[in-house]
Amino acid sequence: MRRGATARLTGALVSTLLVALAGCGAPGGDYCSALEAGNQQIADMVGSGSPSALLSNLPLLRDLAEKAPSDLTDEWQVFIGALEALDGALDDAGVKPSAFKDGKPPAGLAAADRKLIADAAGQIGTEDVVAAVSGIEQQGRDVCKVNLGLS
Repeated sequence: MRRGATARLTGALVSTLLVALAGCGAPGGDYCSALEAGNQQIADMVGSGSPSALLSNLPLLRDLAEKAPSDLTDEWQVFIGALEALDGALDDAGVKPSAFKDGKPPAGLAAADRKLIADAAGQIGTEDVVAAVSGIEQQGRDVCKVNLGLS
């Protein structure tokens, strides 16, 4: 998959997930409460349109993962794991996500680093991650009584 297509798929997938989950306010324990408490931060993250927004909000996403019901543990681990792999590849290369303009790497980035980052970014759009996000969305619908309107 081309980098631009992966970025669009990832952005659409994450936006759908996070915007939908942000409205979860039905009684459902700590998880729905955490989603509600993070509502503004999630809205800002999604609304920013920045590819680095997910990575800069990893603490929030980790917190949601920790509060998720046990039947979502695997899904959150897959999703967070993919994001952490990308964060690690960027860190190893010594670049910030904001250094990428229109999906293009910064000048001077070594080919090996570009490949590691591209591979890690590509993982976010894989079938496993998409299925994990779908499971998270389903739980939001079932537990928090939110119709996510998935297409």
